[in-house]
Amino acid sequence: MVNKNTLGRALLALALAPVMAACTAAPASSPSASVAPTPTQTAPTLSPAEQDLANAKQAVTNLWSVVDRLTNDPQASLQDLDTVASGEALEFFRKNLTGYRLEQLTGSGSSVVELQSAQPSGNDSQGLPTWTVTACVDTSDTKLVDTSGKNVTAPPYRFQHRSVVVERSGALRVDQDEVLGTC
Repeated sequence: MVNKNTLGRALLALALAPVMAACTAAPASSPSASVAPTPTQTAPTLSPAEQDLANAKQAVTNLWSVVDRLTNDPQASLQDLDTVASGEALEFFRKNLTGYRLEQLTGSGSSVVELQSAQPSGNDSQGLPTWTVTACVDTSDTKLVDTSGKNVTAPPYRFQHRSVVVERSGALRVDQDEVLGTC
């Protein structure tokens, strides 16, 4: 009498033998394929002037990110503007946001900043280096609503801005922001 477990194991071993042999067998006479190493890609190194322009562009993007956040959260501190703006731009955005809060307007959504150009623009009145950044700011995905939920924003939603960025206290901040028209 044959035990069913013993017979099952024997049949399984017979069935797996060719599979195991195929896995461990040496390759036939075909040459082994060589694998070329994947080339590593390095980020382009920016010159100091190019890095300054990239940082100036980022300063404008950061400004709009903070403005959106403060518009969307009326409880957030307006002092957060101090990290991204100074001078005329700081006063302008602080005044706008304070007005929204006094009128109990709350925002939602995020602006899209389409950077168009950046260039060094000399020095400010204190001798600090400045950069001028031109961008199209698209606010079509944002809303400003009153306490009843009514949207109080109206077209157009895309404005071209020229921002002057300056380095103050070791950080780049938007010092001036001028609306040039629609884009």
